[in-house]
Amino acid sequence: YDHPLSIAMADIDHFKAINDTHGHDAGDKVLVDVASLLSEALRMPDKVGRYGGEEFLVVLPHTTLTQAKKIAERMRAAVEGWAFEYGGKTSHVTISIGLTQYRKGEDLEQLLSRVDQALYQAKAGGRNKVITQKPA
Repeated sequence: YDHPLSIAMADIDHFKAINDTHGHDAGDKVLVDVASLLSEALRMPDKVGRYGGEEFLVVLPHTTLTQAKKIAERMRAAVEGWAFEYGGKTSHVTISIGLTQYRKGEDLEQLLSRVDQALYQAKAGGRNKVITQKPA
């Protein structure tokens, strides 16, 4: 429709450690709670879904990369500020987010590859951050 479209890929940092330390039931609870936090940080037209494992894909229609970065930072901060409680213990989790904007003419595979690269950079750069990959 010739409107900007951005996507974000979010990954729960050190998720394996949550499962190893607290068990898979705790990991499942973290997934549900993080999905809820991400959803609450979005606007009405935005959509979030589990992409695989501990990754979430967020579709941000009518959203430039600059606007999307603000939304992604809001999601990141919401998760960082949340206290995870399970089995009488409290801990915190963080997420890393890759972000990009659709380039006219690219296919879905190219778009997902670019957002995945940005996510990888966020994780390699220390986690708990948002990294954008700008469209050419």
